[in-house]
Amino acid sequence: MDQAGVICQILIPLPWLEACPAIWKDPKKAAEACRIANEDMTKFCANNPGRFLGVALLPTVSEVALRQEYDHAIHKLGLIGSVIFVGPDEVPPDDALFESLYRESQTNDTPIWLHPCRPQTLPDYTKYRDSGSMHAIWNSLGWVYDTSVAMVHIALSGVLQRYPGLKIVGHHGGGMIPFFAERFDVQLSNFDSDQQTKKFADLRKFYCDTATFGYQPMNIRQCLDFFESGRVLYGTDTPMDMASPGMFTETAVRSIDDLSLEDADRNAIYSGNVLQMLGARGNAVRKLLGLVELTECTADGQKPQGGGGSVASDRHATLLAAEAAKEEESSSSSSLASLTFSKPKRA
Repeated sequence: MDQAGVICQILIPLPWLEACPAIWKDPKKAAEACRIANEDMTKFCANNPGRFLGVALLPTVSEVALRQEYDHAIHKLGLIGSVIFVGPDEVPPDDALFESLYRESQTNDTPIWLHPCRPQTLPDYTKYRDSGSMHAIWNSLGWVYDTSVAMVHIALSGVLQRYPGLKIVGHHGGGMIPFFAERFDVQLSNFDSDQQTKKFADLRKFYCDTATFGYQPMNIRQCLDFFESGRVLYGTDTPMDMASPGMFTETAVRSIDDLSLEDADRNAIYSGNVLQMLGARGNAVRKLLGLVELTECTADGQKPQGGGGSVASDRHATLLAAEAAKEEESSSSSSLASLTFSKPKRA
């Protein structure tokens, strides 16, 4: 972290329970596994104060189990949010199972991260069902598709109409949504009601990161143009750039810098937007940066007392989305995905 200039990581647990059907489908085992993961996450973050913030793993076997673990993880352990894993074999995000999670996440101002989990065993074509997905399509195309499907189901089922203060992050640049917005709009006009078209506008309320897998400034530009102001967060998929370690971080920074944004807009991507999204749950990071801390978590974007909160020009924090970062200092052997605040190094 220090070598890369990383200030703080937000850790998201991997793998998902659904990767282990014997645990995922057993209500008792699923609840126990999430409790172990969240307790270990909390201990790890506590051993590194200010350097790590943790996100909760939740069981999706029942609404009761999900709600109980959310309450424990947020109110007792102090984790900053939760993650929903999305894909064709998972519980749909517009299922009634998630209603209390959306309600409580808005009330407690805790963000929800969407992370795709389509398995490699799912074939691209029925004819190839014995071979599973080929040519890495399950990940390179399947995952961004699954994130997009989840976002559409959430928006068009009216989740953000019922909970307008809910904060949901669509990983990998918001999937395909920013790039196919016009196609969605036209098809909804052709086949659906005006009410559905109005709900479609809620897709702009999602947050997204800049994890575009390489140098892709125009992809980030489309995200900025599509999502509402303040919704784009600096991110990469480090350490999934195994073949060329550090490449994702370097190209993400270069992609943003080459957009020739105004300093205020650039700094918002690197720090302001994510600090606003986290509210008071980002106070540990504010303290490291010498910023004024918020006094409480609210869903209405409360400003810091005293009007402070700007990031010094020579010390900007950033958000970095990553996958499978190992928790080397923890007794747990599970891998983690991470969102990290860092001070990026220029190429």
